[in-house]
Amino acid sequence: MRNYLARSVWIGIGLISVIVFGAGVSATEHLRFDRVAIEAGEWWRLLSAHFVHLSSGHLFLNLAALALAAYVTSPSASLRLQLLAWGWLCLVTGVGLFIFADDLYYYVGLSGALHGAMLVAIAPSPYYSPKVRLIVVLVIVVKVIWEQTGFYDDMANSEMVGGRTEARSHMFGAIAGLVWIAVSQSWKYYERRKSLEN
Repeated sequence: MRNYLARSVWIGIGLISVIVFGAGVSATEHLRFDRVAIEAGEWWRLLSAHFVHLSSGHLFLNLAALALAAYVTSPSASLRLQLLAWGWLCLVTGVGLFIFADDLYYYVGLSGALHGAMLVAIAPSPYYSPKVRLIVVLVIVVKVIWEQTGFYDDMANSEMVGGRTEARSHMFGAIAGLVWIAVSQSWKYYERRKSLEN
């Protein structure tokens, strides 16, 4: 049986998203990514925006993706590292949108950070072979690259989610995830080398 305690961070993120959605319009207005409000000093919106959703359909899609990423997460992953990873993914996505998407005034949703979270979850997962893990990582990366081209229709899911899909958030989330993987793998390699030398 898989260790469900290791997924408490993921469950918490899902619960926060459901609670914020249930709180209604007022919560959305105070927590969403709002460029003018952020420029006025409301920096928490860079993180809180990820827990706000446009509609029940939008929330359901993100919760389904969250559950999938949690499912492939290694039960040996420490809660502290998971919290750090989620903080990193949300922060990089929010800051990336703020700095590099200057035409974007409002943003809500977990999908940007989720693209990074799926990468962070699958890369070290003990449940799949290295080949399967590499294929999943490549599929996510190719998807994100495709979304940045003119072939992608950011309004394709508008009826379900209640608005336009902000594909740039997927890109920043994926970049954050890849950086996390690179740093964590480099650290593990360093620790192995150090233990062999001693």
